[in-house]
Amino acid sequence: MAEQAGGNLGFWFDGFTQGMSVLGRPQRERVFRSCAQSCLAQGPLEWYGAVFEEARGDLGAFFHALGAAEGVRAAVLEPGRRWELVFEECSCPLHAAGYARDPAFCECSRQSVLMVMHELWASERFRVELLGSIMAGDAACTLRIERTP
Repeated sequence: MAEQAGGNLGFWFDGFTQGMSVLGRPQRERVFRSCAQSCLAQGPLEWYGAVFEEARGDLGAFFHALGAAEGVRAAVLEPGRRWELVFEECSCPLHAAGYARDPAFCECSRQSVLMVMHELWASERFRVELLGSIMAGDAACTLRIERTP
């Protein structure tokens, strides 16, 4: 059997992507929320938590510290209310392994950032919008984070 794109499991991810495409947005968000939770447990949540501690819980200082990390840019668009987070490389291990090729998988990243914000600032509410992604052909993965009332 010829090896398919994405290695031996590429066929499974292709089928998963096709299945996800027929789900409504709320259902896709629930699936990728679970994926994000598993991914965050592999280390990123600990990293974000360390940045949170360094920033002493101050949102502006948090994004400033994130922007100092290698391969990450961050900007305060509106102090205390809106920020932009840019990853210069796709950090998805499934993408790096050649399995995740469809931009639909970037919902996992959006959910990850949303979960981090809610975990670290439990009493606050946030909205996270994916503005661009490497899987979609953009130069970077860009997310806009907004504190909501």
